[in-house]
Amino acid sequence: MTTQVSTPATPATPTLARLRCGPLGFETWRREIAPLWHMEGAADMIAPTVNGHGQMQYCGRELAERVRVLPVAAALDGLRVAWTSIYNISDQALRLRGIYVLPQWRSCGIGRHLVAHAIDQWPATWDRVFLYARSENVERYRRWGFAVVEGHGPRFHRPGLGASPGLIVQMIRWRDQTSPG
Repeated sequence: MTTQVSTPATPATPTLARLRCGPLGFETWRREIAPLWHMEGAADMIAPTVNGHGQMQYCGRELAERVRVLPVAAALDGLRVAWTSIYNISDQALRLRGIYVLPQWRSCGIGRHLVAHAIDQWPATWDRVFLYARSENVERYRRWGFAVVEGHGPRFHRPGLGASPGLIVQMIRWRDQTSPG
């Protein structure tokens, strides 16, 4: 994939057959996605990764030895239009983080395709995938096979620089549910 972030004009219906998903080096991912989130230099805004549903369940030496982080991007006609990352929080659970599709390419199936690709990269040992969703995206993720975690109510999150505060809720998709792809 190229490192170019600009995009061509949005067609009425993009052909997902032209979409290419693949791993992205962490430094490239960070350089491309951080400015889009307006979070460059805001590392203190990353939520703690200790305990709880959907949070890191490894600790100590296990953390460095067992966690695998996979930044993934989607390119359409050679230009990146979407990014996400996925990592294991335990031997059975994954966490999908930071799904971002350029505004002119949203609601075209690109995010769903990228998420399916990211999940498909993991060995068969996982049985659930967690994500945190802004309240306005909950219905979208339900269509992708995710459900709100039982007992998890919406909470406020600290947004990136220049963004307005909002509510987020934790969602889960079990392996035996319909694929988001």
